[in-house]
Amino acid sequence: MIAAATYTCGGRTVTIGVERIDTWIEDTDHIVNFPWLVELDGNRLYMGYGAARHGGEHEEEDEHTRLVLSEDGGQTWRKAPGGIFERSRNPITGLISDAFLGGCIGYLQDGSIVRIGHSTQEEIDRGNDPAKGNMHEQFQLENPTFRWQRASRDGQMLESSTFKVTGMPWGRKSYQTYSRILELDNGDLLTAMEWVTLLPRSEWVYQGNGRPRKFRFGVFIVRSPNRGKTWEFVANFDPDEVKPVYGHADRPVDEGFNEADVAQLPSGDIICVMRTGSYSPMFQTRSTDGGHTWSVPTMTGWQAVKPRLQVLPNGVVVCASGRGAYGHPQVTHVMLSLDGTAQHWEAPFCFHTGPGCSYTSTMQRDGKLHVIYSHSDFTRDLGTHGISSQSIRRTVLDVALA
Repeated sequence: MIAAATYTCGGRTVTIGVERIDTWIEDTDHIVNFPWLVELDGNRLYMGYGAARHGGEHEEEDEHTRLVLSEDGGQTWRKAPGGIFERSRNPITGLISDAFLGGCIGYLQDGSIVRIGHSTQEEIDRGNDPAKGNMHEQFQLENPTFRWQRASRDGQMLESSTFKVTGMPWGRKSYQTYSRILELDNGDLLTAMEWVTLLPRSEWVYQGNGRPRKFRFGVFIVRSPNRGKTWEFVANFDPDEVKPVYGHADRPVDEGFNEADVAQLPSGDIICVMRTGSYSPMFQTRSTDGGHTWSVPTMTGWQAVKPRLQVLPNGVVVCASGRGAYGHPQVTHVMLSLDGTAQHWEAPFCFHTGPGCSYTSTMQRDGKLHVIYSHSDFTRDLGTHGISSQSIRRTVLDVALA
């Protein structure tokens, strides 16, 4: 692990250092992955995470979604009471399928927490049947329905309704959501969502493990002018149109564009950063007119999955993520835009070099950046990496501008 580093660019110098690393969740019997944090009032935190090997045969056979609550800023955790947020269960398996974790989330100026469900309402209502294959095969839809939720900062549901996005210019696709929901200066809400196309067999790409990659991913921007009651399509980032490539050989990215996050920069520009695969670099697009029009996506230069963006009080922009080009074990890192423009990203600061999913959640406390991530066997059998326990960890980073 690198404990500290100093970056200099354009007359700015920033030092980043690890203040401490805490173990939030420790489990010797289950592989833990995919932490997803919701910040409540005061020191109360609500978190969901997976407790099964990702892609393993038991992932859908047990109550693998854990929902926990901390009332002391993460020092201790207990099972979340049943009254916190709204939960749905898969009608086929009976398992929690769309708890208040995952999806698009935002913290509004009125103190409420808003969310768009990770999956479509059709998937929640009908249930994902593991025996019928991947959910993206089961839920290719013409006109999907999404779930909108609003909760108070003490964790009580205030509003729950469904909506369809108007103006989407395509046919059948499946959908997922990951991004932050931004509240713009005029009160509009803006976020990024993800579509998935099922490819014809002639376009399947077979991976190193012999499994076919059957899908192509894209990202689109949506906007609500009325506090989440209705949403309209704004822009689409389609890899078939952009044809993103990387490296000296112009290699195509693995998946397309997915797992996006958005942030509004100190200048007022809005950026959207997207994954393109496990080992291919992230791409980003920018709006300079309040989210109405967007640039063609360009490469950030660094490999990563599920980027999480934060704008720090000193103006430095941070993107937390990880994965790395060498596979297992993996890295978890943050990369910095020193001048807050996200025109240039520094080489990643890797604070975790070990096995894990590299999916992160982030928050800010007392001017410090907090990154929550997993240290686990991830896609391998329990015990593969010889670690003493599976854990969800929190690293506190001090990002100081000289």
